[in-house]
Amino acid sequence: MNSPQAIEESIKEYNIKKSIKIRMEKYYTEQTTKNGLSNLKKIKDYLPTKLQPIHFRRNVAIAHLDLEPIIEKIAKGQEFVVVSGLNPSSALHLGHKALFDLLLSLQKLGGRVFIPLTNDESLVDGKVDSLAKSRKIARESILPDVVSFGFDVKKTHIYVDSEYPQLYNFAMHLSQFVTFGQLKQVFGKESLLNPGQIFYRGVVQMAEILLPQLPEFGGPKVTLIPVGIDQHPYILLARDVAKKIGMIPPSELVIRFLPSLLGPEDKMSASKPNTAIYLDDTAENIRKKINKAYTGAVSALDVYQKLGGIPEICSVFSLINFHHPDDEYVKSIKLRYQKGQITMSELKDITAKFICELVEKHQLKRKNNKQNFDDFILKTPLDSFLKYE
Repeated sequence: MNSPQAIEESIKEYNIKKSIKIRMEKYYTEQTTKNGLSNLKKIKDYLPTKLQPIHFRRNVAIAHLDLEPIIEKIAKGQEFVVVSGLNPSSALHLGHKALFDLLLSLQKLGGRVFIPLTNDESLVDGKVDSLAKSRKIARESILPDVVSFGFDVKKTHIYVDSEYPQLYNFAMHLSQFVTFGQLKQVFGKESLLNPGQIFYRGVVQMAEILLPQLPEFGGPKVTLIPVGIDQHPYILLARDVAKKIGMIPPSELVIRFLPSLLGPEDKMSASKPNTAIYLDDTAENIRKKINKAYTGAVSALDVYQKLGGIPEICSVFSLINFHHPDDEYVKSIKLRYQKGQITMSELKDITAKFICELVEKHQLKRKNNKQNFDDFILKTPLDSFLKYE
């Protein structure tokens, strides 16, 4: 039995946690409206559940811009392109895996996937101290993990930016369609602190987005870019440039990122080890991290059982929500959580067991993977924009 003071403190704790949920929901709603994005309700109503990635069904994908052409391709069983990558500065964590799970789901629905490993971005942002180091991480750590996720080698094109120098020729070509004023408006001066950042953010990233529409890959085609909501202005800039050079403006899918283990208002970050579970973590480390993770329940058990919990802001429940394949199981856990019927000890135990099995399974697949990683590397020469007429 808790003391009156403990009960009072737990009620205050509950109200604080509830306010975090409200604040987060308000942020996404306001940003969706402000940026002229659409929610996914009509898309989900139209697309059969069996064709929806779990990210659609679990409120991980939350908004879109011009997604209809992609949905039409999926409904007709036709091919489209998806572009998404990451900067290699450390081992992959579960936040990265959640993104690659989305790419894999989209590939199974007809997507041809392009994955740039942006080691140049890692360098210009100071996450590594040399291009050689970021290339080594990309080749020896990231690439084996990505290939082990199960992508189709015939429909997957991976490249390390610094190993694909023709990308920079395309970026130079695109630079004539972007002004520095536009870059400052999109990124802010604080993200453009050195020439490398200006070049990468200004046009290299855009070259990665528009590359699949070059004649070398069949010309203009519908393309999907999954992003966080803060990246929306840059998608608008890429769409503007696409129109100027006769390409189809890329579609945008806004997704939530897997939250930090320390709290829901930040994402898992490779630069903050305590916030993330890595794909090379041991079972012991995973359990320790989950046991210390932030939850949506209050401290006093009787208050939690009376008021219920808030799974939407729980870092532990998010691990289940983002990764567990069984919709009904996830719904049952969420309902019990909301009713205060599952203790945090039980939740952490079942989550730790599931995540340990998930990571161990991935580590085993990676260890036993016999595929030639180089078969996934994009080697197509790029020169269509260099031809003089």
